[in-house]
Amino acid sequence: MATKNSKGNDGILEFNNLMVDYNDGDIIIYDNVRNLSEVYPVKPMINLIGLCVKGNLVMSVNGKDSKVKEGEILFCPPNIKIDNCVFSKDFECKLLCLSNHVVQGLLRDKISIWNRAVYINQTNIIPMSRACKEDFGLYYALIRSKISSNKGSSREIVQTLIRALLIELCDVLESSNGKGEEPRILQSRQIFNKFLNILSNVDVKHRPATYYAEQLNISPKYLTMLCRQYSDKSASEWIIQYTLDDIRYYLTDLNYSIKEISFRLGFSNISHFGAYVRKHLGVSPTKFRAKL
Repeated sequence: MATKNSKGNDGILEFNNLMVDYNDGDIIIYDNVRNLSEVYPVKPMINLIGLCVKGNLVMSVNGKDSKVKEGEILFCPPNIKIDNCVFSKDFECKLLCLSNHVVQGLLRDKISIWNRAVYINQTNIIPMSRACKEDFGLYYALIRSKISSNKGSSREIVQTLIRALLIELCDVLESSNGKGEEPRILQSRQIFNKFLNILSNVDVKHRPATYYAEQLNISPKYLTMLCRQYSDKSASEWIIQYTLDDIRYYLTDLNYSIKEISFRLGFSNISHFGAYVRKHLGVSPTKFRAKL
């Protein structure tokens, strides 16, 4: 779903002749994606949520043929290969692009629903009822209104509205439960789902993959194989992502000192914590907090 101007496997999608309606680095909104041509395979490094407003799109998602019709929502997590796209002439779509850490941050208490639907059951397309479609339109209108207001707090308001929209979508996604699969396949997905649930709920996430494998009574190698199979990430990459989400969350709360955060998140000392943050976020915890 990318054109010649796409960054391809390196990051966010760019579309020819399309104006980006909003971009704060973690959230990108395209008001209308249509008339795309010269389509190439792409594995976007960002979550795509698209509402088909008109027409239809036929494509291949990780080798599986899919069709998005008017009134349906398309979900594509990062590293999903999108290929062989064919658009109807009247195709119109509103596209919301979200980085992983924004999804994790906005859906902290609902993230297990999102992970189960998107990664475990591999839900890529869901139909929307008339009421859901109307609600989506209202959320979208509010988001567009706040984007155009240019007030100092507009970014926070936009993120709050997107969180509300994501929670509504999670209620719809929760109906996807993977029925009808072969027991062996369903069991392996349940193990991966349990891994994500443990990772979501444990207070100290910064642990080796062997710790989580022991909780699941499987080998670390098998855990990483399942992670790669269902999400194209290793177990260690999932652990780092969830750990960084907690770090960002606590650094926004000035009630906690850097030392308290380090202890709370399971780092052996503040120096180790600082080195971890600099390695993955590019700056020290103090500078990251100051940026926030």
